[in-house]
Amino acid sequence: MARPESREEDDVVEDLFSKLEQAQNDPDELIFDCCLEDVRELAISACKHTMYTLAASGPKMNREQRSLEEFLYPTTFYLPLRIMIGKLQAVRIDDISSFASMYEPGPVRWEMDLAPRSASAPALTPSAEICFIEDLFMRRVLKVSKNGKSCVFKSPTPSNEDQLQREINVLQQISEIWPPDYPCRPHVPRFLGLEFDIAGASATQRRKWKDQIEQSISLLHQNGIVWGDVKPRNIIIDKSAHAWLVDFGGSWTNGWVDEDLAETLEGDLQGLRRVAEYLGVQD
Repeated sequence: MARPESREEDDVVEDLFSKLEQAQNDPDELIFDCCLEDVRELAISACKHTMYTLAASGPKMNREQRSLEEFLYPTTFYLPLRIMIGKLQAVRIDDISSFASMYEPGPVRWEMDLAPRSASAPALTPSAEICFIEDLFMRRVLKVSKNGKSCVFKSPTPSNEDQLQREINVLQQISEIWPPDYPCRPHVPRFLGLEFDIAGASATQRRKWKDQIEQSISLLHQNGIVWGDVKPRNIIIDKSAHAWLVDFGGSWTNGWVDEDLAETLEGDLQGLRRVAEYLGVQD
């Protein structure tokens, strides 16, 4: 939205620009935040009528049974805001070439060079056979189902390609070493787990989780696999109260693994010690 070249009577847009300029010089940062909120509200209000019209004219969808394809790649409209008689109006445009590059792209269709591709990790596409269930984290991590089986889907983005590539390679490596039903398989999930509030967990239960995490890390290390970003948020607890390791995208988190130990065996062991402290378990 550009500032109008000339001011008209009761020009609400010019008024907002003036308020924003004053707020930028105000020592109270909340004043500027409030002005930005006013701008957002104005933009939303201007778009509502056009959005309702477009929604009513579009195809009807069953919101209780959406495919992953429909969720990730919905029909998108661009509605630039135009100033007319001091007010904002949203106008749909078909030529989006000058607008699309201004915004962060959504989930991308991404092909990876996995060599060799394991039979345990077949190539899938977000087609109608994969159903969307729930957005778990900002359209990046989704709960989906295929043939009635629930699982987690992670959306690749231009910013996480290397991280996701590493995670896929590690999970493939784990699947090739330990089949799903192998008795000593490390607790790395092939199914959806549940976060667990440890506040009410007993000392015995915490010790069990620590032992399971330690055993899984040991098995990974014996086979040359580094977990990476060790921290409580990358441990999930299933319905049977077993601890599972997730997120093999690498990296590190301050307070859990030192940066110079990121993605190393030593870093995993450091993170394990700190997770044990977090659980209140003493060796």
